[in-house]
Amino acid sequence: MQEKFKQQMKAYRKKRMKVDNTPFLPPDGEVWVMDSLNPTEKIKVEVLKTKTKQHREIIVNLACPVCGNPMEWDSRWEAFICTKHGKKAIYEIVEKD
Repeated sequence: MQEKFKQQMKAYRKKRMKVDNTPFLPPDGEVWVMDSLNPTEKIKVEVLKTKTKQHREIIVNLACPVCGNPMEWDSRWEAFICTKHGKKAIYEIVEKD
């Protein structure tokens, strides 16, 4: 009985410590990204695919501002990554000012 409780508490703590970095779609629907190699300018990008989870829109794919190909979300980088042109491009979602 005690071991089962310990396992449940361990799983509960692990779940609480998990960080959620899901890319949610802003209410106005406009997504702005910043190139990690050139952080001075913000670029408006097109949302290609979304999905709904718990009544919120999650961005699945964005169009790359350089080549237009779909970019995938990388939770380790907490950014969208495009590998279609030359070197890997990393684009972080930023707020519109």
